Amino acid sequence: MTTELHHPTRQRTAVAAAIDGVAVVMPAYGEEANLAATVTDFLDTLDDARIPHAVVVVNDGSTDRTGDVLDSLARRYPGRVVAVHHDRNRGYGAAVRSGLDAALRHTELGQILLTDSDRQFHAADLLELRRRKATERADAILGYRERRADPWHRRLNARVWTLLCKTLLRLPGRDVDCAYKLIDRRLLEELSLTGEAAAISPELVSRITVDGNRVVEHPVRHYPRTHGEQTGARLSVVARSLLSLAGVYARLVRDAHRLVWLRRLARPANPTAAVVTILAALLAAAAYVFYLDQGVLLAYKDANSHLLIARRVVASPTAGLAQLGGVWLPLPHLLSAPLAAWESWYLNGFAGALISMISFVLCVRYLYLLGETLTRTRLGGLVTAALFAGNANILYLQATAMTELPLFACLAAATYHLDQWCRAARSRDLAAASVAVLAATLTRYEGWVFCAAALVIVIYVELRRHRSYSRTESSLVIFGFLACAGIAAWLVWNLVIFADPLYWQRGEYAESSLWVDGNDVNVGELDIASGTYGLATYHNIGLVTLAIAAAGMLLYLIRHRIRREWVAIYPLLGFGPFFVVALYTGQRPLNVVEYTGHFYNVRFGLIMLLPAAVFAGYLISVGVSAVRRFRFRSLRWTAVAVAVLVTAFGIATVPGVVTLRDAVEFRETDWENAATARWLRDNHDGDLTLMMSFANESVTYDSRIPTESLVYEGTYRLWERALADPHAQGIEWIYMRALPDAEDLVWHALYDTPQLEDHYTLVYEFHDRLVFRSTKALTEESEGEDD
Repeated sequence: MTTELHHPTRQRTAVAAAIDGVAVVMPAYGEEANLAATVTDFLDTLDDARIPHAVVVVNDGSTDRTGDVLDSLARRYPGRVVAVHHDRNRGYGAAVRSGLDAALRHTELGQILLTDSDRQFHAADLLELRRRKATERADAILGYRERRADPWHRRLNARVWTLLCKTLLRLPGRDVDCAYKLIDRRLLEELSLTGEAAAISPELVSRITVDGNRVVEHPVRHYPRTHGEQTGARLSVVARSLLSLAGVYARLVRDAHRLVWLRRLARPANPTAAVVTILAALLAAAAYVFYLDQGVLLAYKDANSHLLIARRVVASPTAGLAQLGGVWLPLPHLLSAPLAAWESWYLNGFAGALISMISFVLCVRYLYLLGETLTRTRLGGLVTAALFAGNANILYLQATAMTELPLFACLAAATYHLDQWCRAARSRDLAAASVAVLAATLTRYEGWVFCAAALVIVIYVELRRHRSYSRTESSLVIFGFLACAGIAAWLVWNLVIFADPLYWQRGEYAESSLWVDGNDVNVGELDIASGTYGLATYHNIGLVTLAIAAAGMLLYLIRHRIRREWVAIYPLLGFGPFFVVALYTGQRPLNVVEYTGHFYNVRFGLIMLLPAAVFAGYLISVGVSAVRRFRFRSLRWTAVAVAVLVTAFGIATVPGVVTLRDAVEFRETDWENAATARWLRDNHDGDLTLMMSFANESVTYDSRIPTESLVYEGTYRLWERALADPHAQGIEWIYMRALPDAEDLVWHALYDTPQLEDHYTLVYEFHDRLVFRSTKALTEESEGEDD
């Protein structure tokens, strides 16, 4: 049977049920010496196995006698050989498309084998593929050549091509171009292929795998070509293949099978949220550049500490996860560590600032979505996002290596997804909320408080929704298992590393007495503790925003009370009482000028901006919606203008960048450490140095001593050996703090001991900061200068 297919069409005859048989499709170009043997091999093998079959051969404009041989086979085996002729050579891709089209059009066979006509594959392997397909219940079997019988240069080309295809198209299988693929008919019936030359094969594989079809690999034998010439390595064919592969990838992107995020970025489901996200990113970058120019990105001593921890994970005498310690929670440091591997990013603080900036953008986006959901208006979302993003203290902290912004992003995401679950009861929202809570509990300890409050919300909502303890238990397990996993993991970490699951609370560097003054005015005084935290919140957020937020919260409570669809926002209010209790019991230090004459840790009040922004956005949106009920257009626009002005006024009345003032004022009291750090930066040669990290972080960081050269308490046994005998451990430099009643461990272990006096010389002393250097190194340096 001879069929002329010059313009293959996609219109095919539907069949009620495909026959359990195989249609073998093979393109042919210049194969007059191989075609007859290849076709008869498949015909005889399938006939002997009593498998219904047909062989479809596409003569792709061959200039030899391939067409005549094909027609002879079609006459000899009518109905079993389908001949397709191209009037000119159109390439391998077009031949494959024509062959598949003919197989689908002229047969009703349930499986299609795509192979070549050059006699390099034999029909016996087809029987193995069918058995494997049935056993695995696979939709397709991809053959791969166990031993490729080709010259070395073709094998090399094939490896490069396979690597390119797998990387670009994320293809399964190890042999993309193997011409032995057994595929279910239904996978091909509505398939539209456009690939040219060698690109047709990876396109076919990518298309049949995108919808979750089961695809399995199986080895096949490959034989040397005995007749004819291979054309796949020609430069023109390679160029067509590469260009076509790029087109295949572009069509996969167009059809949302690849780079889905890019498609969503180009056509976001929520365009306003996308614009808000972009504006937040621009604002974050602008704020970073501004504070970089001011030279205050590293004003916080804690920012130095966070960067040191991240850097030590990847670069220290005992680099590794143990450098995370057991007091500060690990997630911000784990995120910063890969960036801190670049020394310049570590030294200028960008390794930590980038994490904060990304967190800022995510937080603004989630606050917009939350505000939009609560108010059912874009205005509510915009006001909520603007109040947060425009806060001067937020803009400063998001440009630093501090950990507040990562926490805020986690809390905003958790609240949004928890709110979605409360409204629609979708498991994916509950799971997303649990992931966000997990991240929060690994970022700051305030996340632990939020986790407990969220668990209460889940229990309450499920009991109100189903009034079933079993359903409540199920949701609690789904949420709580992951949400609490971070807390459990941190307890286990402390147990394994420090032999105490509560080391983070009662370890030698975790005792609250280390940073809370015994005369703290907040301790034991509930009214002062409450006033201190209230004033810290005011200094961070501003009176106007707080007043609008308070009115919004009252309206929200009146309208929605504690109905299950509206309670997800309430856990954000728990941070106020938490910090008041922490101040009252002496667990956290926080000072404001009204009580102590100075600021310290005033940034703790900034977390209340999250609920304040949400409730203020709620009130303004409700007010505008009420005005819109009037028919006068001018009045509606006036309301919108008033809302924008109130929002802008609320942002503008934040009383200065109090978080920056706090950090700068504290730095100014640390002038002894600053002077010592400058001296070390000018004189230290990078050799191994013994220096306690705790309370010396600013000296450690600002001195720019390489972290690989520092032996400190986090280097464990190396630290202990160095304290006992620094000279024997190759220590060249020793730093100690001799401040009365606050001497560090190096001073206690070595000061006025033979180990120090016999091998080291005091080279720097300034206000109880002492630096010693190896006497031997000093002598060698002096002799070198004399020479």
